[in-house]
Amino acid sequence: MNIKKLSALLLLFIGVIVLAACSNGGGTDQSETKEEPAKDDENTVETVQYKNNFEMSLTTERDSDTEAVDETIDVIKNSNKVVLLDLGVASTFEALGLQDNVIALPKGENDSILGPELETYKDEKYVNLGGLKDPDFEKIAELDPEIIMIGGRQANKPSIEEFKKAAPNASIIYVSAQSDNYFEDIKEMTTFIGELYDKQSDAEALNKDLDEKIEETKNLVSEKDKTMMFIQTNGGDLSLHGPGGRYDFLYNPIGFKSSEGDSEEKTASHGNQISFEYISKANPSMILVMDRGAAISNGEDATKVDVLKTDVTNNVDAVKDDNIFELNSVRWYLNSGGHASAIGQLEELQGFLNEVK
Repeated sequence: MNIKKLSALLLLFIGVIVLAACSNGGGTDQSETKEEPAKDDENTVETVQYKNNFEMSLTTERDSDTEAVDETIDVIKNSNKVVLLDLGVASTFEALGLQDNVIALPKGENDSILGPELETYKDEKYVNLGGLKDPDFEKIAELDPEIIMIGGRQANKPSIEEFKKAAPNASIIYVSAQSDNYFEDIKEMTTFIGELYDKQSDAEALNKDLDEKIEETKNLVSEKDKTMMFIQTNGGDLSLHGPGGRYDFLYNPIGFKSSEGDSEEKTASHGNQISFEYISKANPSMILVMDRGAAISNGEDATKVDVLKTDVTNNVDAVKDDNIFELNSVRWYLNSGGHASAIGQLEELQGFLNEVK
């Protein structure tokens, strides 16, 4: 046999040995596949990114220094273990048909802090976390939530640290609507929740409804052309909420004319204290009254609207024409900032405007 034939046979023999080795599982790719099988798609956790952007108070005191929080968080989709500390957003969950994804929220004693839009949550299946400012952290720890949505009353460092201890695996996100961007913030939150639960078209429909209600109210305000004063009562105290304050959305975009004119003074979160003489001088043609005392006491510390009718104010147009209207204090003070609660606020305003003289 010549050299060329011998070499060809040798190469053929080596090829057969290599093929046999591969067929017997000798390749590294196959052994890795067995050790690390592909993940089951059903176990894959989907998330949606959320921009957490708010001012965090450093203490629980009202006038505490603040620290900016600006972070992006991955929030688990379609969670059915949501704790809501913002009652306005609770109304958005219900408007989207997602109330069964909520496991707990503050209800107060005897459900006293749940307004007209939150009747569903009085059911015992929703755990009562107590008050808005002092939620029950032990109950939160027992529930082991995946998402905790907080509002302005819990946006302080001590509370957030307690939330993290109680629910270390939960995404803690700030969801409150801000006074200077109130309706837009509500719509953005509705859109986010819609994306979180694959209800984008429902969220879009709700936002359209809100836009229509806003436009209706603006047109009615323009038609009536009344100067308005927003007064918060709290026992014997009277406070003014004017442009730039907690209820700034009444002036912009709703369009009420402030009875104080174009004052650049900003009102505090709980309003600026005023006197009967102040009301007399401003002479509003319409007064909206919100009773904070009633809201936080289940009506036990309510102040009658007639408190505004005195010898000092008897010359005021709103008093003479009986254009003093009492707002639903729980809705406005404790439950504001969600889709259904905003619709309720606008419908209240429309009702008053249709009665105004």
